[in-house]
Amino acid sequence: MMEDFLQVYEIALKLYKDNKLDEAWQCITFWEKKTGAYALLSMLLKAYILRQKKCYVSEVEMLGELLKLYGNDADKSRIADAYSLLGSSLRMLGESRLSMEAFLKSAETEPRVERKLPEVSNALFTANAIEDISATELQAMYGMYRTLLEFAGVKAYLAPDWQHDKIRVGYISADWRNHAVGQFVRPLLFNYDPERFEVYVYQLNKSCDTVTNDLQKSSVKWRDIAGFSFVDIAAQIRADEIDILVDLGGHTADNALPVMAYRPAKKQISGIGYFNSTGIYECDGFLSDVYCASATTSPYFTEKLLRLPHTHFCYQPYKVFPDVKPPPCMKNGYITFGSFNNFAKVNDGMLALWREILAHVPHSRLVLKHMLLGTEEGLNYTKKRMSDLGMDLSRIEFRDYSADYLQQYNDIDIALDTSPYTGGLTTCEALYMGVPVVTLKGNRHGANFGYSFLANIGLEELAADTKEDYVNLAVGLSRDVQLLQELRKRLRGMMEDSPLMDSAGYMKDLEELYQEILR
Repeated sequence: MMEDFLQVYEIALKLYKDNKLDEAWQCITFWEKKTGAYALLSMLLKAYILRQKKCYVSEVEMLGELLKLYGNDADKSRIADAYSLLGSSLRMLGESRLSMEAFLKSAETEPRVERKLPEVSNALFTANAIEDISATELQAMYGMYRTLLEFAGVKAYLAPDWQHDKIRVGYISADWRNHAVGQFVRPLLFNYDPERFEVYVYQLNKSCDTVTNDLQKSSVKWRDIAGFSFVDIAAQIRADEIDILVDLGGHTADNALPVMAYRPAKKQISGIGYFNSTGIYECDGFLSDVYCASATTSPYFTEKLLRLPHTHFCYQPYKVFPDVKPPPCMKNGYITFGSFNNFAKVNDGMLALWREILAHVPHSRLVLKHMLLGTEEGLNYTKKRMSDLGMDLSRIEFRDYSADYLQQYNDIDIALDTSPYTGGLTTCEALYMGVPVVTLKGNRHGANFGYSFLANIGLEELAADTKEDYVNLAVGLSRDVQLLQELRKRLRGMMEDSPLMDSAGYMKDLEELYQEILR
């Protein structure tokens, strides 16, 4: 029977790879019904099919059944894969703590060190959306990551003694493309001071697009290292004699954080593309600003926080923005709140605050937009979750992701930020479309992105100190229609005239920091 199954599995796997998902599903299901048996491989492939079809609730159920039947199977790598898939689907549903636990279980189960590392990164990334995550929990995961690097046999280079006429800065990322990070990196390559600096780019992403092509027009030295091993990446950086290596990915997807453990550069820092510590002792600092960090040290970080005087972001979007229209409350006669943030950031605590805001603003509505809400399963799951929290679903509009999402900001009067995992690019886009954003300050760097954006454009008063203030700010703003009209007209200009979009001023601050780091 096993020989027959393997033949069926290979056929189903090929159908899956050819994106013939229904045929692949039917192929496996036919074998299961015919034999009355289930197999680890077939159930795992069905979970992948469900993931491709965005059936996240069914995927969680399938993986739960798989782990119930095969959790103690000798094929540890595939069981670890099942836990990793479970973590991804739970994160999509907004179940962040369960997701983090699944990723950690994957790391624990996986026998290969090189595949344990990304699972710990997944857990750390997911933890940022957990409302009550403690510094102790995060530090324990950082310790786990460092231990795995030791098991992997990573050995640091000796401290270099090279001297250059110009400071060599290297930026490493998997997001030199049309990605959120891609909207913040152009100044690094086009606005640096060529009299004092040489810039190197280390591209981890295999796929390229129009953003990649534009960035490659800069005068920097470009290294395509997609697919390289960590040791070979480190060797390339070492050969380039980089003075300051800047990691732009942190614990995000396809990162190359282990390269830092080799210490190929004189100094190494992280920032921009991530919002919390790397947890790696070989990382000398983390890029922040005076609004995101109240001090240079934090119990949530292993690095020193490098506080720029204005903003650690410089927003230079590649997108074409539609015209800003008057606030919709002028024609609707009621206030429309909205959040286009990734729904994985929306924890129950945030939903409870949004429930309070709606209760205090009669006839108001809430528009939520994310691809999870465009699937029947995701929508039903989310509606039940909100209903269980006592939210009035008749006042909430659920929208799927769509290419015209920028245009849809014209349907929103006030944007509501998430916490502690705040909006980044989403907040900038809302503000640039003339939509004021109400945010909640947090207890660590990444939880204060909204505060930093608002402070830098002169709207610091929309950043709340407490949950109660967050509700009161949203409610108070909803009652000032004249202010909403004024902000609608002025916000785009306020952003363009602020440090948040001042490429020259941003690079001046950043390059002064680089010189200080080397001193």
